[in-house]
Amino acid sequence: MWWIYPVYVLDLVLMIFLSIELGNLVDMLDKKTKISGAFIGGVLLAAVTSLPELFTAFSSIFLVHNASFVVGDILGSIIFDLVVLTLETFIWVKHFGDAKFQKWHVFNGLFCFGMYLLAAYAFFAPKQWQVMLGDINLMSILILGLYILTLVLQPKTSDEEEGEEEGKAVNWTLKKIIILFSVCAVLLIGSSIALTYLTSLIQEAIPALSGSVAGALLLGIGTSIPEIISTAQLFRKKNYDAGYGNMIGSCTFDFAILALADTVSWHQMNPGLNDVVDRGIFIAEPDAIQFEIAGLAVCAGVVAFCALRYFTKIFQNKKMLGYVLTGILATGCVAGYLLVFIL
Repeated sequence: MWWIYPVYVLDLVLMIFLSIELGNLVDMLDKKTKISGAFIGGVLLAAVTSLPELFTAFSSIFLVHNASFVVGDILGSIIFDLVVLTLETFIWVKHFGDAKFQKWHVFNGLFCFGMYLLAAYAFFAPKQWQVMLGDINLMSILILGLYILTLVLQPKTSDEEEGEEEGKAVNWTLKKIIILFSVCAVLLIGSSIALTYLTSLIQEAIPALSGSVAGALLLGIGTSIPEIISTAQLFRKKNYDAGYGNMIGSCTFDFAILALADTVSWHQMNPGLNDVVDRGIFIAEPDAIQFEIAGLAVCAGVVAFCALRYFTKIFQNKKMLGYVLTGILATGCVAGYLLVFIL
């Protein structure tokens, strides 16, 4: 079974290439239309770059029949996205103060934090405190409701003046951009399904690797590649608005995937797990509590950072302070992420 590992790496390389192209295409779309970067990044790009999580989640349920993969993949992807977001901000902080940055990112981060709290309740509240609507946990309905609310409240136009890069001409037609975007999205779906199978084979080859840890490391990090690479491309082009929209929007979309998976998981999992019938996908596992605690801490840090950036404009004339603040946040986020594997 040695061939699994090089194929896994090749699949990741393909996802990296597609993610770079998606980042470039979204930046073109942002410049070609009047739609706000936060909306393009937070809705359009976030949905596409989260397709790997969506298809790996449902592949894990219907094909592999492993709920641990879903939990590990989603929670691992979310916290990994937030940690990398702070690191990428630190790397490209030089122009951060001069770029567009909408206040919506603060509110979207708060929605993400609220979804974390709802998921934590579903995971760890005693069975008698759980509220079930038929076979669906009430927390899943509330998480989906919060996500729909983010789509409704998402600003369609920018609330700040255009940045210096905004006016650059894009030679490609809108039709060509949309077609290429769609092709990349379809290829990304295929590579994400392959990633689920490869992860399942790797876990079988390494018995000591638990399902949730395999989901977090092999699936969570792997399926986060589209968000990470496309956001890096946007930051490199000084399009921080779309970049933050993509990363935070991807996190809220991932929670919606977790909730959707819960609605179909109860009759697809191993019948020997009695809790599945009562709690759906929210089966309390030893590894889940680390993800939740670390994720809540990292998410709170990102929300505070976004609020600081928007409401105080602290980076406008104090670049060194910007480096210090992002450095502190990045260090804290990395430490929180490492807690997952230390505790």
